[in-house]
Amino acid sequence: MLRQTIPADWPASLPRTAVPVFRGRVSPVLDTCTRLCLLESDGKQEYARRTISVKHASLFERAREIQKLGIGVIVCGAVSDSFYNLLREADIDLVCGITGDIDEVIDAYHRGTLDQPRFRMPGSD
Repeated sequence: MLRQTIPADWPASLPRTAVPVFRGRVSPVLDTCTRLCLLESDGKQEYARRTISVKHASLFERAREIQKLGIGVIVCGAVSDSFYNLLREADIDLVCGITGDIDEVIDAYHRGTLDQPRFRMPGSD
């Protein structure tokens, strides 16, 4: 099942965004990722990028940590219903079912072209 909630003015206005990372690719499962790539855009093609460790084990703690970081959007692979709902309750938008090389996914996100079939996780339609 594809779950997407994207702001109406996207991609013109890109909020602080996180992409879970595993071995240079989008982590297949958000719930268990250990690193997040944080992206901050100036509204143009320029963006700052840094990777942080995710320390908390419970979904509640992870959701709180993500909210404290001021993340507005998460671009991810799979996510459990429980974690998805916690993040949505915190007004965090998710673009789920995404796979691929982290650099290519970030570039496609900034260009607004993540809808290409090569970025879709198998079975996420």
